[in-house]
Amino acid sequence: MLSILDLKVRLLDIETEFLKETDVVKALLLAKLAALEVGGWTEECIDKIVIDFLDARNPLCKTKVLDKLKNVYGFQYGKEFRSMIVELVGIIGFEKIENNISINCQRLESALSELKQSRDKCAHTYTKSTTAMDAPTKFIQLLSKIEAELSVFNVELHKIHLQP
Repeated sequence: MLSILDLKVRLLDIETEFLKETDVVKALLLAKLAALEVGGWTEECIDKIVIDFLDARNPLCKTKVLDKLKNVYGFQYGKEFRSMIVELVGIIGFEKIENNISINCQRLESALSELKQSRDKCAHTYTKSTTAMDAPTKFIQLLSKIEAELSVFNVELHKIHLQP
């Protein structure tokens, strides 16, 4: 897992500047920056969970999974996250994890979906003074939720016993 400490400090700095900013477009650009930073951290954190699992287990498919990981861009629960974990532990292993921590998985899926919606809006729009965008506060809250649920998932992932 990646630490959120440095990112949280950076996001709090962005939020402070956002609240002080009197130029609407500059404030929106700060909000975009917060969204992109949390999205980037989330992608890198999921990658690290996968890589750490591969390093700990050293399965025969390690190279194949690492190659696939290079082509995964995103953090949607069903599309990117679930498919990468299924690649590691199979569908049965993934379902065991989901059954053991179902509420956490639901909260993770919800937070990732919320982040994706907000991040996509920021990433795929031209910033103008009439643009509506979530404030950095929302991304700070999402970061905490995502980190907490990924931590629980990571612990459960490492409990999975693989068949040789």
